[in-house]
Amino acid sequence: MYSLYLDSANLELNVGLVKDNQLIDFISYLANKKQSELMVVEINNLLKRNNIDIKSLKEIVVTIGPGSYTGIRIALTIAKTLAFSLSIPLYSISTLLSQKIKGVKIISLINARSNRSYLAIYDEDNKTIIKDTIWTNEEVKDWINKNPDYVLSGDTSYLNLEG
Repeated sequence: MYSLYLDSANLELNVGLVKDNQLIDFISYLANKKQSELMVVEINNLLKRNNIDIKSLKEIVVTIGPGSYTGIRIALTIAKTLAFSLSIPLYSISTLLSQKIKGVKIISLINARSNRSYLAIYDEDNKTIIKDTIWTNEEVKDWINKNPDYVLSGDTSYLNLEG
């Protein structure tokens, strides 16, 4: 069973192809606000280079934020259109949830602007420690300093962390 993963909630364009719950291919790069122009092209590229007919897709998974409202709408519109035209299910997940890694303690972060961060925290068993929320950047830095065994996921450059 093939699943298509779409995410344009932030600066990156992310398109993934999953077979039987295993990621088999992934495209990810900074799209510079061109997600609407590039997402369909990259979906086609991904399917073509894996010799997968679009009709082989059995479901679509799309991120629904937090993130750019316009970026979320782009991916969601494309996902809904494909799901409807292929008569397959469409699932939505948190952008923060999409950044977690099995077997690793993760703090998933997205810049919320105005000196704030969207975040979620997961343990190594993928259990949610703190569900999607928003903290000040100072609160995030304090938490990171007190919990150095957690891996940071997402763009953290805006936090200006040392080390």
